[in-house]
Amino acid sequence: MDSELAQAIAAATSERLARPGQFDAVVIGARACGGLAAERLTQGGLKVLLLDAGLRPHILRTPVRWLASALINPPANSRILPYLPSRLLDKARMVNGRLRQPVQRLCYAWHGRPDAFVDDIECPYSVAEGRPFLWFRVRGLRGRVGIPSHGRLYFRFGPNDFAPIDGASPPWPFAPDELDLWYASVEDRLGISGSQDGLPWLPDSRIAHRLIPTATESEFIAKVRTRWPGVHPIIGRFAPPADTLEGAARTGRLSLRQGAVVHGITVERSRATGVSWYDQISGRNQSVSVPLIFLCASALESTRILMLSRDAAKGRPIGAGSNALGCYLMDHVKVNVEAVGDALAGGEDIMTERWRCVYLPRFDAREAAAPGPARGYGVQVYQGRSQGNKALFIAVAFAEMTPRAENRVMLDRSRLDRWGIPTLHIDCSYGEKELARVQDQIAALRVLADVAGSSIVQLDEATTPPGGASHECGTARMGHDPATSILDPYNQCWDAEGLYVTDSASFPSQGTQNPTLTSMALTARACAHALGTRASAVSSEMRTK
Repeated sequence: MDSELAQAIAAATSERLARPGQFDAVVIGARACGGLAAERLTQGGLKVLLLDAGLRPHILRTPVRWLASALINPPANSRILPYLPSRLLDKARMVNGRLRQPVQRLCYAWHGRPDAFVDDIECPYSVAEGRPFLWFRVRGLRGRVGIPSHGRLYFRFGPNDFAPIDGASPPWPFAPDELDLWYASVEDRLGISGSQDGLPWLPDSRIAHRLIPTATESEFIAKVRTRWPGVHPIIGRFAPPADTLEGAARTGRLSLRQGAVVHGITVERSRATGVSWYDQISGRNQSVSVPLIFLCASALESTRILMLSRDAAKGRPIGAGSNALGCYLMDHVKVNVEAVGDALAGGEDIMTERWRCVYLPRFDAREAAAPGPARGYGVQVYQGRSQGNKALFIAVAFAEMTPRAENRVMLDRSRLDRWGIPTLHIDCSYGEKELARVQDQIAALRVLADVAGSSIVQLDEATTPPGGASHECGTARMGHDPATSILDPYNQCWDAEGLYVTDSASFPSQGTQNPTLTSMALTARACAHALGTRASAVSSEMRTK
């Protein structure tokens, strides 16, 4: 761990947290958006308290859970790994998964860091009968992007994503090119590898490391273009997690408190005034008063915190005056195929370069000259070596889910988590158009495997339940009208000045792309707005004096 980051953790003592006036802002969640918010706000001169719920169990408090965590967390225990049989490690993972993580272990990235995912017994949720939802939750520094095997692709949204032309969802509350500056700022911070491709429906990004297709990729791209001349395959744009937490710590203005399970934001006279949480380190509830709060806990966690928080004067949850709080839940509709073929054309193992893939944007329009007004899907294709020098072919199709009010989350006050906090009840399912599109996704993956010269080993005959793509969005959307949205065009809560929600909970619609880059761009933009608003207020106060 970076020494400055360790100092930031050490600085967040219980004694300091109890003293008033220590912080200018609180950021909730040390994920991709929370880390960026902490960095931008500290670089803007603010003293920031970053709260994250993740905390590895202590051996004296929970010896059984600590042992399970030690066994299933290889990166933290490299010294003892050579002395532990691999079968013992695998057994520990699977037993702990069945007993404590029956939902989390269904995530494809779970095997990379099982201990980073929540304990389903401690962090339960409920679903509507006959409408399953997979809520994969990571608590800890960097969140899901910090899991080694989790996807780290970054794509911009295009004009039709921000202003859908099919009329099935409202436009985002700003001009389609409004995020260009902030996209570029985040892309420069990430250092993205990829290429610029000139596609109007998938805008180019700022590329730090320009990639040239390998021999294997070139062969596959040529086959696709021969079969579908209108398709434009590209090299996927990817990057490792940015060291934003370290960047914030290097300013000397960051304090990081781990094990902080936030259960409320206080609001007085329509202004955010503080945050309350259960502190796993001290074992008691704590709170801090601040005028600026960035809520970046992940889509559903952020909405749960809004629902748990009340405006004292109005006597209702933050955002409850709108008809949108908790509604319009989305997740990409996901279908996979795995196949095996002859040896790779170039002999190289592409999978040794983690996250590299060939991306087929809007593959639903493969027989057309360009995508139409309907929602669609893209396909990520991964190639590498299999056993016996065979070629492994994996393709994953992610389709857009239309936001519908009936897909929603609600507080379940009859079911509490380990810390006595009400959990969520999730009621979500795919619509008829999405289920019809699934059949096209399946057919498309069959043909792609055939075009690649591979024989199918496994193909989803149906999509995974909602949540299975790990791209959940919505439930606290932004908009022009407080009657139909929770957040204003700058991601600030209509009901609580000084409270910004910048993760994917804010999305009015989803697009076919991975949501992380857009949520980070929204975060950078919101930070600039908050800092500018604060500077204007200070200047006005000085003039008054």
